[in-house]
Amino acid sequence: MAKIGLKYLVAAKLNEDGTTYAKGFVVAKAIKANITANSNDVKLYADDGVSESDKSFKDGNISLNVDDLTQKVYADLLGHEYKAANSEGNEPETVVASADDIAPYHGVGFYGRVRRNNKDSFLAKWLKKTQFSEPNDETDTKGETVTFQTPTIEGTVFQMSDGTWKEQAEFTEESKAVEWLNKKAGIGA
Repeated sequence: MAKIGLKYLVAAKLNEDGTTYAKGFVVAKAIKANITANSNDVKLYADDGVSESDKSFKDGNISLNVDDLTQKVYADLLGHEYKAANSEGNEPETVVASADDIAPYHGVGFYGRVRRNNKDSFLAKWLKKTQFSEPNDETDTKGETVTFQTPTIEGTVFQMSDGTWKEQAEFTEESKAVEWLNKKAGIGA
């Protein structure tokens, strides 16, 4: 399988019931998504050898490089206070970050084109429970040429109470991948 591209990065806040999501949103245009699953690595030794082993999912790491994190999305993902700009234009859109803020859990999804045996399909992924941490804030001066600087937000992927942590589905039509993600995130519902 060859992966070709990445699109439609969405998220939805996990409700307090731990099984449903609030109305979702598009995070940003996706540049790169990196998910690393961490496994338990436990061995039981008996009779001078390995008798049992456990390589089950423990948690994961997620890194999302995007074209932009708007003030609203940044606040939503990290649990910060968001204030919209007022209609008179004398109060700007503002985010207030506090040391006591706790980033809420979100479901996160995206899709990309995959090619197998010269046929394209669209693989969509939904990470059921993620929690993001404050991204690094780097800004460089403009040199002789323009260099685009884009944010990367990282977090941890957890399993749900039923042990599941990810769903993925493959579609022959791109619109079906978007539809599936919209349903997962409650977008347009």
